[in-house]
Amino acid sequence: MERSRLKGRKWLLLSSVSLVPLMCASGAFAQQEDVIRDLALKVLGKHVFYDTELSNPKGGQACVSCHEPFAGGTSGFSDVNKTTVVVPGANGGVGKRKAITNIYASFVPPFSEDCKPQTLISNFCGGNFWDGRSEGKIQDLADNTVPAPHLDEEVFYDIENLYIKAYSKYFGPTSDQALNPMPSVVEQNIAEVDVCKRIAASEYRNLYKVAFGKDINCSSYTAGYTALPQYEISFRRLMLAVGAYQHSWDLNSFTSKRDFALRSELACIEGGHAEFYDHDFCAQVTQEIINNPKKTAAGKFPLLMLTDAENFGHDMFYNVPFFAPNLGKSNPDPSIPAAACAFCHSNEPTVPVAPFQFDFGDDGAELLQTYADHAYHNIGVPHNTEIPVLDKFDTGLNLTHLPSVPNGGFRSPSLRNLFKGASEEFTRSYMHNGFFKNIEAVVHFYNTAEINSAIPRHHDKKNCADVVGIPLIVTEKVALANNCWPVPEFGNNLTRGTLVGNLGLTPEQEGDLVAYLKTLDDYHTSEPPYIFERRAYMPAQVAINGNYRPRPAPPATVLFGYEGEWLIRECNKMYMGDGIAPISVSPGNGCSMESIIQVLKYLK
Repeated sequence: MERSRLKGRKWLLLSSVSLVPLMCASGAFAQQEDVIRDLALKVLGKHVFYDTELSNPKGGQACVSCHEPFAGGTSGFSDVNKTTVVVPGANGGVGKRKAITNIYASFVPPFSEDCKPQTLISNFCGGNFWDGRSEGKIQDLADNTVPAPHLDEEVFYDIENLYIKAYSKYFGPTSDQALNPMPSVVEQNIAEVDVCKRIAASEYRNLYKVAFGKDINCSSYTAGYTALPQYEISFRRLMLAVGAYQHSWDLNSFTSKRDFALRSELACIEGGHAEFYDHDFCAQVTQEIINNPKKTAAGKFPLLMLTDAENFGHDMFYNVPFFAPNLGKSNPDPSIPAAACAFCHSNEPTVPVAPFQFDFGDDGAELLQTYADHAYHNIGVPHNTEIPVLDKFDTGLNLTHLPSVPNGGFRSPSLRNLFKGASEEFTRSYMHNGFFKNIEAVVHFYNTAEINSAIPRHHDKKNCADVVGIPLIVTEKVALANNCWPVPEFGNNLTRGTLVGNLGLTPEQEGDLVAYLKTLDDYHTSEPPYIFERRAYMPAQVAINGNYRPRPAPPATVLFGYEGEWLIRECNKMYMGDGIAPISVSPGNGCSMESIIQVLKYLK
């Protein structure tokens, strides 16, 4: 699949003549080794993430194949999204699930029972993948889970540099997840030792030395106390780099319309948002607070930069169901329908703590809102018969990870970037099995999924089995055309009622909710490293006695120079957050591409 990679790219490659000396007296934080090594780790991870030669057959697949930034961190293959949903592996094999988004994945917590809320499926939340099996922690034998491999301190077995050891902050579900796709026979289908050897011969191998202070080692000798071969340590370091890259501004930019609207108002009343400040706009905010009783403060909804439909969609998103007696704390206007999306799609959701009593959570004005509780729910998604794996139903959390829980539990993903890439020419798919092909249908399902006619409902949606007949293959298109929904794939322990299936929204209100969700798409989109554009003009990697002939490798300074705005912002920490650091309210570290490269030249 082709994509436009060079459009709008700003070239920042600098010659040594153009480098300006650093002013040591300035105290610029960009001079410090820890900042530049951290950047090198993320730039290395970006190259690994986009490298399609890390698969067998070579060129068949990369991390980006299932997690395309232009498609919101999911599949970038429209034809696959329309039909079989699961991106084929390098050798043609397929799994059971649509890829979950990796955008904002760094905010996913480790798998644990320290959750809000606790659901009908499980008290657990967190962990990467739809079933959380990349737990992001050392296995806890007491919780009876079967987790995927974990990456930990073994990667530092021969490293003394404290700045490099500080990469441990990237241990967690995202780095653990990176360990899995390459050796998987239905994904990249490449052994760890071959990953190591191909990167050791790649154009970007010099980034490894800057990040870890030593050349990549692909030997089979045991790595010290770890009992692992050297190539496995190198592989794990590379996957740590992939995890670190997924903590970067390049994937977690917080640049949506909602974010701009929020920060533009906050710039009027607090520091840390200088690039959004506009004196005339702040005057408008002040007048709105005076004249509109619904506008209580700058940075609170309704936001001036959003339309009436978008603000109303937000209000429905966060409004609790009608049975809550203290609506005044959540939404003072009882005429606003309770879509209740925030019960599951909020960092700190509103949850019941006693009959008719609620612990109220987020109101939607949080700077680092990623719209996911990371808990496990069964909302009654229909079975997708177009996924070509028929040997076993995908039962979710209990399939391979936590066998003791009921069927149908899948982790709530972020709602950011749901529409990114979607158009008349490009189809996306939604839910763990990709049954839905557009968000309008997803919202309609949440509103009308209840097909039990014995239950008082706000709609007349039918059971597709009664309309179309049995046996049947019902797609989203067939269901919508026949005013019906298929039965849930797993009918027990459903989240239903006033949360899913019987919300009572009108078609216009569904549209307003969709309008709000569209404001969560980021403007920034990661672009592939430029060096991969040149591979078409370079000789193929050839293995000789199990090793690859090295390609010409530019110094790390050149590879840094090819990157753009994201690297400067990453260095300055002039962005909202990365899942680790708190919100930056400082003016930045004084980074420029010149200062970054000047320091980079002296790192060994």
